[in-house]
Amino acid sequence: MPKGISLFLIGITLLSQAFAQEDTISFSTPQKLPNAINSAAEEGLPVLSGDLGTLYFARTFHPDNAGGKFSGQDIWYSELKEGSYSEAKPLKALNDKWSNAVVGIAADGKKLYLLNKMTDEEESVPGLSVSEYNAADEAWSSPVAVEVPGLEILGTFYSAYVASDESFILWTLPTSEIDSLGNDLYVSEKTGETWSAPTSLGAAINSTLNEISPYFDPVTELLFFSTNGRGNDANYDIYYAKRVAGEWDNWTLPRKADFNSTAFDAYFFMAGDSTAYFSSNRNDSLSNLYLTEVKIESLVDDIEEIVEEVVEEVDTLPAVGEKVKRDPVLIIEIDGVETKDRTLESLSREEILNENTVIRFVYFEYDKFNITAKYVEVLDDVAQILDENQDVIVRIHGHTDAVASDAYNQILSENRAASTKEWLVINGIEPDRIKTRGYGEREPYASNATEEGRSLNRRVEIFFEKE
Repeated sequence: MPKGISLFLIGITLLSQAFAQEDTISFSTPQKLPNAINSAAEEGLPVLSGDLGTLYFARTFHPDNAGGKFSGQDIWYSELKEGSYSEAKPLKALNDKWSNAVVGIAADGKKLYLLNKMTDEEESVPGLSVSEYNAADEAWSSPVAVEVPGLEILGTFYSAYVASDESFILWTLPTSEIDSLGNDLYVSEKTGETWSAPTSLGAAINSTLNEISPYFDPVTELLFFSTNGRGNDANYDIYYAKRVAGEWDNWTLPRKADFNSTAFDAYFFMAGDSTAYFSSNRNDSLSNLYLTEVKIESLVDDIEEIVEEVVEEVDTLPAVGEKVKRDPVLIIEIDGVETKDRTLESLSREEILNENTVIRFVYFEYDKFNITAKYVEVLDDVAQILDENQDVIVRIHGHTDAVASDAYNQILSENRAASTKEWLVINGIEPDRIKTRGYGEREPYASNATEEGRSLNRRVEIFFEKE
């Protein structure tokens, strides 16, 4: 073993002994949800049903809302199947000219908790209501008010999150009739059929400015919320804290999530073990919905993984004078026969248009979709083929490894295909000659059990065909 590596391993061992076992949280690069979800209007308040099959969200400033474009927000939904989202539709049975949003879904997906409630005069007032799904009629019932003793909503801005087991409600409530003076976070717990009056989550969470959009994960006991009261009063950032000793007013020091932008970030919602949705206007004046993967691990486990990787690398170091193998930039398969030695410019027109020709290239870094410099030569050849064959179009298919969730990988694969198309368009290829599609993790090229296999699965494939 080389001396430098030996000293490094000793240093890692001492480092692992120095740190206590502590949970660390990391987030993958946020992926903007597709146009089936995001529109030219504003999207927020994402909530996924317990069976992970239906995504509900609130849409504002949309002409198809019940009261028109400027009447308020409406409930929209999309069905999620194999990582793909259906075209979003308004939930017309529960939308009216007022503001409407789903703020909680019972575990079986058959009960929706809704923001606001109707009075006898058919006027929407602050509070909560609930609607249940009637399978026989295939319809949602008329909303019924949820009575919470001691609930007093002073201002116009408020929100809530109802747990899937219906055991608690987290509130965003104004502390004054003047909304600008601040919103704090509160909780109501359920005993039998009765809700408790809202109580504050305490000074560790609530600041002198605004805390909004709370979400609590009972498995990890992590609270996620958004605030402009921790050093950035111009915009809202998402923070998280862990509950201590099961007490709603006892929390660890809130930490800022590392995926925040310089714009508005809020309405974090965990779906399943690791996938999370949130709302942000980082790339627009209006907010859209984004997806990220949450990874919770211990620092010691991280270090042990580093040691294992270093040991593996030491075991595979080349001998003196041995040529170092590089990852392939391009793999061409024609009629089931693969080669890593040919270039695109060496292919004949017949080979290019062979329906059994698969061109695999652009092997992305983990969780990335940007085109790096080493692939420019291959993309130059793709552009040249299209320039010289004006009757030919190209299909670009994006793929991922199997590390993250189906939903996240689907979006990531679409972004990989889109970034490849974007490079070609920037370099003079007409957009309508380039077709893209994402396959997520569904069509692996190699085994996902090894890092080498996963790196080969993080790819795009291209196919040339006549128009």
